[in-house]
This record gives sequence, structure tokens and C-alpha cells, in this order.
Amino acid sequence: MADEKKSFGEIFAIVVTAIAAVLGGLSGVAALIVALNGDGKEGAAKPETASSAQAASAAQPSSVPPANDEAARRAKAEAEAAKAEAEQAKTEAAEAKAQAAELERKLAEIASAEMKAEEEAATRKQGDITVDDFTGMKLAYVPGGCFNMGSPPNEEGRGEDEGPVHKVCVDSFWMGQFEVTQGQWEKIMGANPSKFKKGGNYPVENVSWNDAQGFVKKLNSRTGKNYRLPTEAEWEYACRADGSGKYCGGDEIDAVAWHAKNSGKATHVAGGKEANALGLHDMSGNVYEWCADWYDSGYYASSPKDNPQGPETASFEPETASFRVFRGGDWRGLHGRAAGRGGSTPEFRSDFLGFRLALPVQQQ
Repeated sequence: MADEKKSFGEIFAIVVTAIAAVLGGLSGVAALIVALNGDGKEGAAKPETASSAQAASAAQPSSVPPANDEAARRAKAEAEAAKAEAEQAKTEAAEAKAQAAELERKLAEIASAEMKAEEEAATRKQGDITVDDFTGMKLAYVPGGCFNMGSPPNEEGRGEDEGPVHKVCVDSFWMGQFEVTQGQWEKIMGANPSKFKKGGNYPVENVSWNDAQGFVKKLNSRTGKNYRLPTEAEWEYACRADGSGKYCGGDEIDAVAWHAKNSGKATHVAGGKEANALGLHDMSGNVYEWCADWYDSGYYASSPKDNPQGPETASFEPETASFRVFRGGDWRGLHGRAAGRGGSTPEFRSDFLGFRLALPVQQQ
């Protein structure tokens, strides 16, 4: 029985082991027992060697994560963000490259179109005809040049607003070969406002200056072109066609115009009279034609020489305030002289008023 009794050292070792187990620190127990018991003998203790201490330390699990783990996570997150930014920059660079290529393509198309226009301009001649694909409207080429605008004091039928005679130069442009017809108006605007509804090839009339501008706006939207009313200077230049005849095409009114003595008190089909040297019909007679300009009876005294656009504002004269210009004479009277001027408010409509269009040379 005496042999079965445990020594104090053995009991102490058992107690220490139990305590260590409770605390979760089982590592180092063996080292503690060895320190208390020596070589397994009661009361014999040996100093702990460096190697045994290191082994015990290595055997203990660490309850604190390494200090650099958080820094590693931050570095990884920053690297991922940098990678995402690099991908975004790469995408944006590709888009910018595609946009630059598209811009270069468009610039090449513009340059090609300009070169083609220059080549066509070099071979274009007076009286050449172009046709609008949408309306079928025919326009004659009017080469730029200079002329004496207005009428001399001794011209029969002259108005006081036709002088002084002054030199004017205009750039080349296209001019409607005929007045805008009822058929062309209906195709763009729908309802026909004309009084004389006798057919699609008759000139549209009973339209105001504002109505004409509405037609121009819709036509340009449909065609992508820049049609407009001619300026008063362009109108007279095209009417005279490098000549100095009294009417648009010569000195004989019956040959070139429908007027009070031959019209039968009505409009006639477009192109029923002789054309002038540019191939333009009905510049004299049939219906008056709206022009782009404001009307001012004294404008000729201060008109610029090159491409005059008319007064910047309407006339201050009470009887002509807010007037727009119309030219060419009509079926009711004998007013088809090349230099004759007229005008009315932009809202005014009448069965003797129509219009024709002009177009820049680059847009035929």
C-alpha cells in the first residue's frame, strides 16, 4: 500500500496539469513537470535549457493575429481598386480612340464633298439646271457678278424708291426656274391657299411672307438643305440676267409676262412665257414674288456693294413700317419692270402674291 502512495511532486504535477488545461495552456506543462521532478525522480529539478524553452514557446498557439495582417488586407484592397481604375481608363481610352476615328471619317467626308463641289463649280455654267429630289423643283445656276441696280430718272414708270442707281455684286447661287407651284406647296404644307386652284403647275398665291418662311422651314427639314427667299439684290440680278432690259428678259412685256392686258384676270401655268437668259420664267408678271429683305424706300442711298441683305430693320416711314419687299409684277397690272419695287407687311396675303426660292451653290 505504501508503494501506491504518490509523492508530493507527483501530486503537484497533476494539479498543475489540471490548472493548465483549464486555462487552455497545455503547452509548457511537460516542461513544468520536468522542472519540478527532474529526471523523473522525486524532488530532482533541472534548470530549463534554451532549446526546451524555445520548443515550449513554439508549441504554444498564438491568440493574437500578426500585426501586419491588416496592412496586407489594405494593400490588397488598394491593388484591386487600382486595377479597376486601370480597366476604366483602358475602356475610356478605347472609346476616345473610336470617337477620334469617327471624327476623322467625317472630316474626310467633308473634305471630299468640298473637293467635289469645287470641281463641279469649275465646270458649272450659266443656265445649268439642278432638280430638288423631294419636290421636283427646278433651279437654274446664277453665276456671281456685278450689275447696276435701280433705274435711271428718265425710265418710264419709274418709282422714287428705285434710285439712285448703284453698283452691286452678288455671289453665285441657284434660283428657282419657276415660281413655287401649288403642287409643290401641297406636298410640303398640305392645304392649298390659292384662289386660282387650276392645277398643280400653277403658281401658289395668296401666301404671306410668313407663310413663305413656313414653307422654307419645312422644306429644309425634309431635304436637309438651306433653301431661302432671295435677297432683293439677288432677285434683280437674276431678273436682268446680265442684261439691261426693261423687263426680266427684254423690253417686250408681252413676250415675257402675264399682265393686265393678256392674263384674262387670272394666273397662268408656270413657264408659259419666254425665259430670260438664265432660263428663269415669270420673273415679270403672273404673281409678285416675296424677297427676304425689309423694305426701305431710301435704302439704295446707303446699300453696301457686296451681297446687300437689305436694311437691318423695317422702315421708319409710317406708311411702309414693317414692310417686306416683293418684286416682279403680277397678272393684274403692268408693273413687271426689272427695277420696280413693292412691299407689304409680313402677314399680308393676296391672290397676286407668291414666291420663288434661292439656294446656296454648295447645296444643290
